[in-house]
Amino acid sequence: MNPFSFYLPTKIVFGKGKIKEFESYVSSEYQKILIVTDRGVEIKSDALKIIQPSLKNRTVSIFSDVEENPSFSTLEKGKKMAKEAGAQLILGVGGGSPMDAAKGIAVLATNNKEMRSYMSGTELATDPLPIVCIPTTSGTGSEVTPYAVFSDTKNQNKGGYAHTGIYPSVSIIDPELTYSMPEELIINTGLDALTHAIEAYLSTESTDLSDNFSIHAIQTILENLTHASQKNHSAMDRLSYAAMIAGIAISMAGTILLHIMAYPLTIFHHIPHGRANAVLLSGFMTFMEKNSTVPEKVAVIKEMFDGKGGISGYINEFGITTQLSSLGVKEEELKTFVNKTIVKDDIHITPAPISKSDIYQIYKKSM
Repeated sequence: MNPFSFYLPTKIVFGKGKIKEFESYVSSEYQKILIVTDRGVEIKSDALKIIQPSLKNRTVSIFSDVEENPSFSTLEKGKKMAKEAGAQLILGVGGGSPMDAAKGIAVLATNNKEMRSYMSGTELATDPLPIVCIPTTSGTGSEVTPYAVFSDTKNQNKGGYAHTGIYPSVSIIDPELTYSMPEELIINTGLDALTHAIEAYLSTESTDLSDNFSIHAIQTILENLTHASQKNHSAMDRLSYAAMIAGIAISMAGTILLHIMAYPLTIFHHIPHGRANAVLLSGFMTFMEKNSTVPEKVAVIKEMFDGKGGISGYINEFGITTQLSSLGVKEEELKTFVNKTIVKDDIHITPAPISKSDIYQIYKKSM
């Protein structure tokens, strides 16, 4: 057995109705709180209505301008509000975008450079503000990771930032908050969690411990996503749990080539992140079957899709095409996608030799 280390400083509070106990898990020393969310959560979800009575004795500001795939400019706006409010804690409420934005704002509120600089390797001068996360979707796992993903709209790029200082101190995962998700969002976020678990399992940084999280998450999602998309609450509860487990897996082992290949699809064609991963999954796994240095792990994953029509059949079951051309992608764009992908660090923990030609061929075969 190979040696490993495991660090998860996030207190996880999981269960239906747990959001009502918010006050029990967040110290009263944090009197000024900035809630970071999006318009959809603010208007359509009951999350803020349930949380706010617990905060009646604290000063609360709300920043709800977070868009899907939050941009650097959004982080700057959030930083300004955090500083003006004298925020002592950042509370991210929503899906992956608000939780990631909360992390970015927590960094910028205590440091003077732009997020682009920190993503390029500049060290933080000061620890970020503490972060609490309350997810309302079942997908990104951001509530238990030291990662956040941001969009550089100026350079048409999307990339991740990792720092142990952006692990949430507390995450309250209340599955009831996911019940208002529309079917399409349930599917997209569930497929994001599925690909998280698959990639963490294959990663060269995976361990026996992370593999247990990964396999458990894959099995749970495959057993429950269809029923969850039909608004079966029991299945949605299990999906919320599985997304958290997949998040723990990537906090240990990271994501690999598939995720970074999906980024250009989101940037250039606005394909939701989880769906973009799903579209490429079959082509990616075919490549891994032929080229991976861990063929036994690839075989385990492919076997898990037996009886489900294989990977493509399973994805198609949700009305999702596995052909990029059906989504408006043109072959002449693929070289740009390759150049955006090859520079990402996730290449280095993918268990296969990866060249520009390899990435191009995966895209092309997915056309």
